Amino acid sequence: MQWNFIGLAVPLFLFFIGLEYYVSKKRGKNFFQYAESIANLNVGIAERLMDIFVTGLFFFVFRYIHQHFAIFDIRASWWTWILLFLATDLVWYWYHRSAHEINTFWAVHVVHHQSEDFNYTVSARITVFQAMVRSCFWSVLPLIGFPAEMITVLLLVHGLYPFFIHTRVLGKWGWFEKVLVTPTHHGIHHASNPEYLDRNYGDVLIIWDKMFGTFA
Repeated sequence: MQWNFIGLAVPLFLFFIGLEYYVSKKRGKNFFQYAESIANLNVGIAERLMDIFVTGLFFFVFRYIHQHFAIFDIRASWWTWILLFLATDLVWYWYHRSAHEINTFWAVHVVHHQSEDFNYTVSARITVFQAMVRSCFWSVLPLIGFPAEMITVLLLVHGLYPFFIHTRVLGKWGWFEKVLVTPTHHGIHHASNPEYLDRNYGDVLIIWDKMFGTFA
């Protein structure tokens, strides 16, 4: 399943990177540096290869936790998928916040913030160790009672969204800015201005930042 997913996702990602490059040039904007973009993609390739094995390993870890330690027995239904999505997004918020506020985790995450560009290639700039750290945070989900199969599917789908918020060509999203993490919000997260440091940790929903006082 992971190989099939990557086989479908990689061509789409490359297409959108090319489209973003074309649109930025059409508008007379220089959002890409060649060497920087290649470096970002190289880091991303290494992380994706690592993530294949980490996902496979943690599938069995999640299953073991669910079978032996689950607090609830949650079965797949439309409302439990929604609940899992919310739980996953909330766990991501705290993982991402921890990656900025705890030095050990920051050492793993800092590579993502070292690029001088802000475009789709930056979304790939993730170290090979980050997949392992993320998965440790996800381990709370099977403990709650979500089956490993549900978690794996949701994580694959959930992981698509952050790619599309690493761009400067889409502008503001109107009403959706109130609920979703948008390129505007995430661009602020990547900014180096003192007032924007350690802000906007959300992955899909911006509501967590508003709830926990990290919204900017």
